[in-house]
Amino acid sequence: MDARDDLTALLQAHRIGHLATANTAAVPHVVPVCFVYEARTIYSALDHKPKRLTGYRLKRIRNILENPHVAFLVHHYAEDWQQLSYVLIQGKATLLEQGAERQRALMLLEEKYKQYRERHLTASAGLVIKIVPETVRRWSWQESATLER
Repeated sequence: MDARDDLTALLQAHRIGHLATANTAAVPHVVPVCFVYEARTIYSALDHKPKRLTGYRLKRIRNILENPHVAFLVHHYAEDWQQLSYVLIQGKATLLEQGAERQRALMLLEEKYKQYRERHLTASAGLVIKIVPETVRRWSWQESATLER
């Protein structure tokens, strides 16, 4: 398995990621998100969960409109620290309001999360965040231990 396949498998196996955005004043904002990874792209939808604000009023959306540079983190924590690992992706985010790519992303999210299937995410009019990675950094305890030898 090459490194790209390994990265794909790792990202597809995880259910939660953390999306970091910042406004033009570089004030950071981080939120946990459900996501899918396909064709070297991360997709996350604005879903039906209760939020204080919705749509374009959400802080992450306002930040992306001001500053499309984002970071996306997926990590594995275990009490046995030899199992620790993470993937940090930095890239640019865009918003999908309509179209075939948005529908495909929603369909993939429904396949991954039964809660989205139950709520018929593909029938929603919500936004989809699309992240195209520019840099990918991976770390694991095991790989670090191997490098130290």
